[in-house]
Amino acid sequence: MMKLDLIQTFVEVVRAGGFTAAARHTQMPRSTVSLQVKMLEEALGVRLLKRSTRSLALTDEGQRLYAKASGAVDDLVQVFDDVQARDDTLSGLIRLTIPADFPTSLLASAITSFSEAHPAVRFQILSTNAVLDLVQDNIDIAIRVGASPAQTAIERRLLDIEWGFYAGTPWLERNARPDKVRDVRNFISPAPTLRAYLEKHVLGGASLPSVSIEVDSHSMARDLMLTGFGVALLPQGICQEAVSSGQAALLLPQIALHPTRLNLTFPNRADMVPRVRALADYLCTHFR
Repeated sequence: MMKLDLIQTFVEVVRAGGFTAAARHTQMPRSTVSLQVKMLEEALGVRLLKRSTRSLALTDEGQRLYAKASGAVDDLVQVFDDVQARDDTLSGLIRLTIPADFPTSLLASAITSFSEAHPAVRFQILSTNAVLDLVQDNIDIAIRVGASPAQTAIERRLLDIEWGFYAGTPWLERNARPDKVRDVRNFISPAPTLRAYLEKHVLGGASLPSVSIEVDSHSMARDLMLTGFGVALLPQGICQEAVSSGQAALLLPQIALHPTRLNLTFPNRADMVPRVRALADYLCTHFR
């Protein structure tokens, strides 16, 4: 009979993208991880991974096994976690996804304090701007800006994000303050998808200024703004310190900009898992 731990280790290697990362995640020696994958290949009589010194890739057989086994392994691990839970002790893994340039200090403090209260809970945090499928990608909680959930998902408000047009002191020394959005020069534009979202939901259908440079990161847009490249439309939270210190200023305060909502999104099935529900409740309280 095939041992479950061999298949589970193989799944972890694929998800982690390598033996070393999988060893860290599973807290096993790298040699053990490599040996278990080798034992699985020998038991099946096929090669599952193509190895090189810097990377690995799945063979056709490996892709088929991963596609069939990954969900089943997760379900079994979930069953074991639920069965082992005693006296309302929260335990098991929570997979959380956040936007790639999401400010992490508040989330880090929430995760740390939650972990201190529930030390048997483990976390895997994925930073990506891709909208992952909650079920297919096995995500327990997704932090998203203004994303409408699928019919099978649950969405909870985390906080509202206020927006503003900002310029750095070097730019203000060279340029007059604009009176209207269309008068903004040297606009640091977000990527097309976010630009369209901001025009529709933040500006109420109005158009943003013409593009001088396009970036896909709020952090990069803020840094360009601070160095004097131009004007950026940014969440107020990431600009407060610069405004307070005199490095930047809010432009067009008379323009009505609508806030957007930062949401927690998670599948219906995850809502029934106590540790996920507890973390969602804790994040909502902590962020507010």
